[in-house]
Amino acid sequence: MTRIPTRWVTALALATGLVTVLPAQADSVASKTEPLGKMDNVKVDTIRLVRRNGLLNIQAEFVNQSSKNQVVFYRFKWLDDSGFSTWGEEVWKPITLYGTERKLLTEVAPTPNTTDFRLQLQSPENTVR
Repeated sequence: MTRIPTRWVTALALATGLVTVLPAQADSVASKTEPLGKMDNVKVDTIRLVRRNGLLNIQAEFVNQSSKNQVVFYRFKWLDDSGFSTWGEEVWKPITLYGTERKLLTEVAPTPNTTDFRLQLQSPENTVR
């Protein structure tokens, strides 16, 4: 069986418009996250985004910098080009990070109008500012 190189499959997907890799933005992780309080033990290390089938796909990697288990609650604010919300307020979702664990979170925007987002975070272990 002939194996097709991954780069060819990627090139074909980009050429047909099935996947759109968004340009590297000057936006930092800090500009995309909204922690409620100072996150002492957990941080969002990287955020990646791509548009697939017309929807924004987000991958955020959480890192527990403590040896203790940490619970973090998160939700997304989905925004359009003008910064207006494209979806109602989401419920808070829990994620447990075990001691020094890295965990990848994947989310898909609810509408094709969504072009931006903010990841809101809160944790019982936060320090209030």
